[in-house]
Amino acid sequence: MRRLLLASFLGIVLVALAVSTIPFALFLQSVERNRLLTSMERDAFVLAGRSEEALDALGSVDLAPVRELATRYRDAGGARVVIVDSTSTVVVTNDPEEDRVGISYASRPEFVDALTGVISTGERYSDTLGITLVYVAVPVFSGSSIVGAVRLTFDKAFIDVEVNRQLAGIGLVALTTLALGALIAIVLSRTLARGLKELDSAALAVSHGDFSVRAREDLGPAEIRALSQAFNEMASRVGSLVETQKRFASDASHQLRTPITALMLRLEGLRESVNLDAKSTERFDAIESELTRLNRLIDGLLALGRSGADEVRPERVDASMVCQERVESWSSLADEAGITVTAEIDPGLTVVAVATAVEQILDVYLDNALSVTPTGGTIKVSAKAEGSSVVISIADEGPGMSDAEISRAFDRFWRGSSVYEGTGLGLAVAQQLAEASDARASLSRGPAGGIVARVVFSRS
Repeated sequence: MRRLLLASFLGIVLVALAVSTIPFALFLQSVERNRLLTSMERDAFVLAGRSEEALDALGSVDLAPVRELATRYRDAGGARVVIVDSTSTVVVTNDPEEDRVGISYASRPEFVDALTGVISTGERYSDTLGITLVYVAVPVFSGSSIVGAVRLTFDKAFIDVEVNRQLAGIGLVALTTLALGALIAIVLSRTLARGLKELDSAALAVSHGDFSVRAREDLGPAEIRALSQAFNEMASRVGSLVETQKRFASDASHQLRTPITALMLRLEGLRESVNLDAKSTERFDAIESELTRLNRLIDGLLALGRSGADEVRPERVDASMVCQERVESWSSLADEAGITVTAEIDPGLTVVAVATAVEQILDVYLDNALSVTPTGGTIKVSAKAEGSSVVISIADEGPGMSDAEISRAFDRFWRGSSVYEGTGLGLAVAQQLAEASDARASLSRGPAGGIVARVVFSRS
């Protein structure tokens, strides 16, 4: 989490630097280039002013001060200077390597433009020097007439060096800003990550049923502290609600069963104390049936409440042993109804499930199967390993269900059109227990009719 926050902060700093620095660098590059060209243009006009009288007279003696000025300009780190007269003939140059005095530059476009009164600037490649030159050419006026032109040329590399020096300064500032931003990002990410990590740990503990845990409210900025405070209030309220629900489930199991049990005992005593005709016996049977149904409904509601309220955690369960025990337990009841229970259970199957989930789901499935399987029928129980899963299935020979009924079978209080006189809670409890165990409960039609109820657990 801290690395993610640090990367986010650094990304923001980099984007901010890119947005601000790159346009500024391009602007500065243009400004610096224009400044150097303007400086060259100013120097060219200074030389033009000094050359005006000499070009008017065209005397060698008169040009001597101009040559000396051009030489000093070169020695001071200035540009190459070429001065031509009105016929484009070179009269002054400060190039120490080659004296080009007397050579005609009439073919050079910059001199052509300057002798017409136009200031010419630009770049061109010099075949003689083998470098790219930046030039400025200005006319030399004497009154209203043009008596010559002055051209200054700089090696473009020199201008690039000056521009790059300015850009290097900007780059240094950007790197310094990035370093400071990284330092601030590290501090902020550590502060934020610590508060969020504490909050994440507390949320994970609450999700596992530990409602006593609390997040620290003194870490991080105000927003994180406020979030931690709100989380703690939520955890406290949820814990209180769950505890209330657990107490209700525990109390209700005693408070509701006691009067129903007493009522059934009194009803049984009443049946034995009076002589009943056939019609009265039928009514007593109906009352006992409704009381039995009410008792099952209460048991289902309590089981559903406990499965959502208990602090349950998946654990390693011996599925083979549990399946075998439940089959043996239900076989005696099946024998009384004339139903055969067969089992194919692979040995050594262990699954990850909450406590009693495997037993309760099997009880629901077997109870449903017994209620719909006709006398003489068979219930097939299977527990097999399939890859990383364990599949437990129970197939009955009942009337089966339609696709619409199967899609609603796990809804609470839903009862299909089968002969089963259930409460509509058994499969809902089974599904909730399966979900708490990260398992999958499902129903499907059997190949020869009836229903196949399955639950798929993760193998441990």
